[in-house]
Amino acid sequence: MRIDAKGKQCPIPVIMAKKELEAGAQDVEIVVDGQVQVDNLSRLGDSLGRPVTSEQFEEGFLVKFANGETKVGAAGVQDGSYAVFFNTNAIGTNNSELGGNLAKMAIFTLSESEQIPSYVLFMNEGVKLVAGECEPQIVENLSTLIEKGAKVLVCGTCLSYYGIKEELKVGTVSNMYDILGAMQEVSKVIKL
Repeated sequence: MRIDAKGKQCPIPVIMAKKELEAGAQDVEIVVDGQVQVDNLSRLGDSLGRPVTSEQFEEGFLVKFANGETKVGAAGVQDGSYAVFFNTNAIGTNNSELGGNLAKMAIFTLSESEQIPSYVLFMNEGVKLVAGECEPQIVENLSTLIEKGAKVLVCGTCLSYYGIKEELKVGTVSNMYDILGAMQEVSKVIKL
């Protein structure tokens, strides 16, 4: 089965492929425009136990999912798991310098914690914490969290909106589908 997702922005190609895979389809291929969609589909394939291969195809990419059994709902909710969500580059609203320092300290505190988050998620102005002229300490502390097993997902649409996509210092360029999926996977989400 070949799905034509050219011209469709993420997470639409991911949703289209997931629907077919979870319905039990085999020989699933999807045509997409760019590497971002390929990367997002690769993460989907890994999470469902259906790894992907990709190749140049016309003016885009052809992504092929391995045949096999699809792990539906494989992640599930884990007791004690949590995600931290930054939708702004500061904590609070009154003083941006103070709020920026609080965000930096929160990320440092997470990196020193015994119970690290499953995910640290960045969306809207929060992407400025990990791209552009961001604090080196934030990059270092998030790298520590990644080494300890946390996943850092950064909204690609938001990075593009602010013109800093090429300046991402740490984390994985992601999409709404993956970020909401991460929130659904954990027991709680802490919004800072």
